[in-house]
Amino acid sequence: MGDKIFIKDFTEELKTSYLLYSLSVIVSRAIPDVRDGLKPVQRRILYSMSELGLKHNSSFKKNARIVGEVMGKYHPHGDAAIYDALVRMGQPFTMRYPLVEAQGNFGSIDGDPPAAMRYTEARMPELGEYMLKDIEKETVDFRENFDGSLSEPVVLPTMVPNLLMNGASGIAVGMTTNIPPHNLNELVSALKLLIEKPECEVKDLLKHIKGPDFPTGGQVVDGEGLKELYETGRGKITIRGKYRIDDEGKGTSIIFEEIPYNVSKTDIIEQIVKYVVKAKEQKKDVGIKDVRDESDKEGIRLVIELKRNANIKRLINDLFKHTNLQSYFYVQMNVIDNEKPSLMNLKGLLQSFLDHRVNVITRRTQYELEKARKRAHIVEGLIKAVQGIDTVVEIIRNSENPQEALKNLHETIGVSEEQAKAIADMRLISLSKLEITNLNEELKNLYKDIENAMDILQNKERLMGVVKEELNEVANKFGDKRRTEILYNKGDLAQEVEMIQDEDVVIVLTKWGYLKAIPSSEYKVQGRGGKGVKGLKISEEDDVKEVIYTNKLSKLMLFSSAGKAYQINAYEIETSSKSTKGKHIANFISLNEGEEIKSIVAISLDGDYDKDILIFTKLGKVKRTSLREFSSARASGIRAINLLDNDAVVDVILLDGMDRDLLVVTKLGMSLMFNSSHVRKMGRTAMGVNSIKLRKGDEVINVVKAEEGKKLLLITERGYGKRALFRSYKPQNRGGIGVKTVRDISKIGPIVSTMSVEDGRDILIFTKKGKAIRVNVNNINVLGRITQGVIIVRLDRDDSVVGAIEVQANDEE
Repeated sequence: MGDKIFIKDFTEELKTSYLLYSLSVIVSRAIPDVRDGLKPVQRRILYSMSELGLKHNSSFKKNARIVGEVMGKYHPHGDAAIYDALVRMGQPFTMRYPLVEAQGNFGSIDGDPPAAMRYTEARMPELGEYMLKDIEKETVDFRENFDGSLSEPVVLPTMVPNLLMNGASGIAVGMTTNIPPHNLNELVSALKLLIEKPECEVKDLLKHIKGPDFPTGGQVVDGEGLKELYETGRGKITIRGKYRIDDEGKGTSIIFEEIPYNVSKTDIIEQIVKYVVKAKEQKKDVGIKDVRDESDKEGIRLVIELKRNANIKRLINDLFKHTNLQSYFYVQMNVIDNEKPSLMNLKGLLQSFLDHRVNVITRRTQYELEKARKRAHIVEGLIKAVQGIDTVVEIIRNSENPQEALKNLHETIGVSEEQAKAIADMRLISLSKLEITNLNEELKNLYKDIENAMDILQNKERLMGVVKEELNEVANKFGDKRRTEILYNKGDLAQEVEMIQDEDVVIVLTKWGYLKAIPSSEYKVQGRGGKGVKGLKISEEDDVKEVIYTNKLSKLMLFSSAGKAYQINAYEIETSSKSTKGKHIANFISLNEGEEIKSIVAISLDGDYDKDILIFTKLGKVKRTSLREFSSARASGIRAINLLDNDAVVDVILLDGMDRDLLVVTKLGMSLMFNSSHVRKMGRTAMGVNSIKLRKGDEVINVVKAEEGKKLLLITERGYGKRALFRSYKPQNRGGIGVKTVRDISKIGPIVSTMSVEDGRDILIFTKKGKAIRVNVNNINVLGRITQGVIIVRLDRDDSVVGAIEVQANDEE
């Protein structure tokens, strides 16, 4: 036969071969590259789709065609494995930011399989294109494919931090990787910090990255343990489904609208049924009446209908204990770095991506520099030829052949071979004055490009500036709001306090829905009537709408015009200067079309959930409800009050543990004082009772607590204001018509803001054009009830007052 037979020791051969096999699986199949966050099959899928021209604006192509392209050219493995990887890259419940745009049945969150590849189609989304951007500019190395007939990229020149953005999972030989996904905006913020402060530690990065951000949302309940996890690269994350209590129908239900990552609703329902059956066998009643899956294309909705005797708190704890409504994500940040497996922490992963971006931008700039130099060399030759065109024409005419013409041009007018070829190929139309002007302009621009490229390559600060610019581009284009909520234990806030620096801030909400937090120290006291400084940089169409003075560690309860309540943390609103625009409220909560925020209540760090709130509406309704009814409110919102079709929420009062006299003030200058004890406590979804009887065309503006040692402050649209004693207003029965609180409303304008203030305090007055005037209340006269007040803000002709808040006095002038 001619075959040679080798005699080897089995043990030694097993050690050697298995080691080679394990290294192959680790490096070439199961563990992602730290630079682009992709396994080889994923990289080959994206590169093949790019080669097929499957851009975000192209038509879809059958997945069988894509899989065939990948398998035949780059990935000599089974078609099923390739298709499975492609499908996962297009599932929005698997990938936080999908890299494949799917068309057809790509499976479901319940584990339903995708349709066969001959039926489904795909293309790259724009984000996928950013994974390959500039690959044609020699930004990454290429290697031969499995049979040496083609070349493929070793790594992609990704502009996005895909490894941490989408996470990764894989099982190799003796090694696994499991990296959770994160929010792109937070990653970009942390990367910019690492650029500015390379010496920063993981705890500094965690001020920007709050924790994992799973595509299915949910809640991470062990926020305190994230620091150790990110410092070591391994640990455990506890994830819970997010629920709300619904008692608007005939009975009470627990509704889960978000579930843990990689968990099937079908499995959860089966586990709940087993839990109920087991309890019945033990002659226990857990209080569950029915379980339904009401999910649709709008989202997840798992309804657990309760019996009247159900202990909701105990039941929820049992559900978390006995079902996958609470699950665990075990983190192992193993990656391939320099062709070797490595366990990295958060800073290591971020730094590796930055190093990759620096390398890609450097290689791209070198490519563009070389290209610009070559073109500039050609253009210089063309301009030289045009300037001596008669000589050039004579040389070419007198030459025996093209080769001699090129040689004569090179020797006679002193151009290089490349320039001579370009001159010979030049069209006669290029001799026009316009074309000559264009050549000179092109050369000028080429010199600028060369100078710019040289500056980037020679100046590290400039190079890192380009990295930051491109990170900002990615965040602006693809960034979105966080889906997963990070919870901290109330008993131990050390980690949260360490990560969030507390400070007093002014929360500003604009008419067009932009939120921002401004340090209160940025405002300086001015004399009454001062024009003020810019309080918010907004467009000409946008106006300041709502302002509140609080601190970074408080919670904010936002009440909307539609009678819903939303809850966010104040520290989620990034602190910024007065001149910035802020972030749109859609980054924090989910509002329906036509719905707007009407009032914001700050809840202290210790929690004010044992207190009551009073919700007042435009048409004079008032409802008293315990704040605890809203403790489960999240960014998705819950019902706060039932409203008539033409009614809306205008104000919310937080009671500080005891009943108070309240002054309801209307737009046209009427007021009515009554005690809050006259309003009985109602359920969360009740409509309320009458607070004041309104005349035609009038509506409630806001409500003030009559507090001892304080005076009423009233401000009108045209800049008039006054202080008045609360004893000027006699308490009445709720629901009356009230008494006048100003005169000459046609002169001073409708009332826009009222508040209860102490002597010596400052107020910030905001105008329609975005100005903020800080005034000490001692400069505002104390007048009788039926008076028009004095001018406290001098306004431009097209400006008006839109709101005001009380802040602590600032002695700095």
